[in-house]
Amino acid sequence: MRLELPPYGGIEGVLIRSEGLKLLGTMYLARGAGRKPTALVLHGFPGFEKNYDIARALRELGYNALIFHYRGCWGSEGGYDLTKIPTDVKSAIDTIQARPDVDPDKIIAVGHSMGSYAAVVTAAQDSRIKAVVAISGSGDLRMSPPPERKRTENTLQFLKGITFEEFVAQRRVQAEKLNPFDHVAKISPRSILIIHGTEDAIVKPEQAKILYEHAKQPKKLVLIEGADHVYTDQRQQLLNTILRWIRRST
Repeated sequence: MRLELPPYGGIEGVLIRSEGLKLLGTMYLARGAGRKPTALVLHGFPGFEKNYDIARALRELGYNALIFHYRGCWGSEGGYDLTKIPTDVKSAIDTIQARPDVDPDKIIAVGHSMGSYAAVVTAAQDSRIKAVVAISGSGDLRMSPPPERKRTENTLQFLKGITFEEFVAQRRVQAEKLNPFDHVAKISPRSILIIHGTEDAIVKPEQAKILYEHAKQPKKLVLIEGADHVYTDQRQQLLNTILRWIRRST
């Protein structure tokens, strides 16, 4: 069956329902007819860096790529909730795997920062994710310093329905029940690529080493020399690292 072309070329808006909430997303569509491998590109907290360049690079590789916004951020309904992000990711999988242009057996997760947490924890719980790329993410949330109130409140103004006190409480639940440290080993025998910048001042590179040590094979750790949390001057190196690994591992 020939697929109808999307109205705006290789890009399409996607609506995701998660526990009754409408989440907003954008699908970058690979060329050609038929079912394609598909990547969930998961942004961080609160999602200033949405990694559109990663989505476009994956599309050139032949992957569909979905960028969507968790509840309570960037136009999605509901109140922001760190502990519900894996639920929202599972709902996104429910939505895309039913599409005629998605191969449900070839879904991967590429997560940056808080999106790394989302990718690792969701993949540990949901075998529909066949491979994980964890970028600039925490390994053990129990080691994270307590949030500084003024800086955190400045960030929370971009999100809906969450106070500083609620954020702190959600962080505590994350560390106790949804810690990548405790979940990453469950991804095996599916593969994981862990990437981190050596000059990351937001999430220290030691966190990548912790995540790698607790993951099981197949696994790979790449430290990008001089890179900060968002790879300001190393975006092409980041893209090359991801694409090279996907070509070899998926």
